[in-house]
Amino acid sequence: MPDVSGLKWLFFDVGDTLVDEWEPVDDIIGQFVREACALGYPVEIEAVRELFASCYRKYEQWPMRVAISTFIEDEGHRKQIQDKLKFQKDLERPFPSADSVLQKLSRYYRIGIIANQSLGTEERLESYGLRKYVDVLACSAEEGVSKPDPELYAVALKQAGCEPEEAVMVGDRIDNDIIPARKMGMHTIRIMQGYGRFQPELSDDDRADWTVDSLDQLLPLLIPNQN
Repeated sequence: MPDVSGLKWLFFDVGDTLVDEWEPVDDIIGQFVREACALGYPVEIEAVRELFASCYRKYEQWPMRVAISTFIEDEGHRKQIQDKLKFQKDLERPFPSADSVLQKLSRYYRIGIIANQSLGTEERLESYGLRKYVDVLACSAEEGVSKPDPELYAVALKQAGCEPEEAVMVGDRIDNDIIPARKMGMHTIRIMQGYGRFQPELSDDDRADWTVDSLDQLLPLLIPNQN
């Protein structure tokens, strides 16, 4: 079991960490398939899903751009499709255990958010019933800086009044969550959810201190004597 005696803060990513993005991601993949087929491109949804997984294996930052350039030959059609696609954030839902896990962890730690999110993260967390557990919010749209830039981590730590070694970053992506947090001197937990689980560890620098499959597994890891 890890030694958690010096830890004071837990920082969480949002997408595919606290909030399940599978449905909106699959929805926009479906939008792409429908638009492509309407223009005469016989694209199948499973092929696009596999391409997304492949993009994460290769650390591609923009899987949909890769899908459009891969499956759509005509530049005009590419732009036409790109302009029609819309990520439906209203399809996001918190993972079922997010509330209970944050509630329990908040008895032992302060909770923060470090996330690449569009405007309105605080309101969305409020609607999910999770805002009450969060002490610090450092989100890209509001702060004007995005992960993996370490500056977003520095903003969060400064707001928290927390030293890096007193903090843990919990996230699904090696590139945006694990590597920059490690460089800051924070502890790291990788959660194997969403497409981020396909990212391979390419070096020791990519390896989180701990890896879990779900939010529930954080409790025995971070709470002493948790049954």
